[in-house]
Amino acid sequence: MIKATLTALALAAAFTAGSASAQPAPAQAAPSIDQSDVFYAACQKPENRDACLLYMAGYANGALVQALLDRQQPRYCLPPTATRPQQLGAVLAYMKGHLENMLEPTGAVVYKALIAAYPCQAKR
Repeated sequence: MIKATLTALALAAAFTAGSASAQPAPAQAAPSIDQSDVFYAACQKPENRDACLLYMAGYANGALVQALLDRQQPRYCLPPTATRPQQLGAVLAYMKGHLENMLEPTGAVVYKALIAAYPCQAKR
């Protein structure tokens, strides 16, 4: 739990650090990476790459833990050779190809993207 909290704090700090000089008007809410279009746009910027990779790590680990706790089979299966940059690339490519999902929560679209990119194979 502490690791997840620290990851979330690091991610929030990294995304806000890049925009510290361009503060929104007081009446305007800051965009949130919880919406797919904001996450997609943020992850296009090289200065946000590490934060996006941290997001992917936290998401993938959290989803695996949740499946274990629920005693469910994972909905997607990351091969041991799949790196975080590859996973992020798959998610961003999915987002670019499925613009109809861009106003959905980031977690929901990441989930769909990982299922599409890394489907589990039936054991024989």
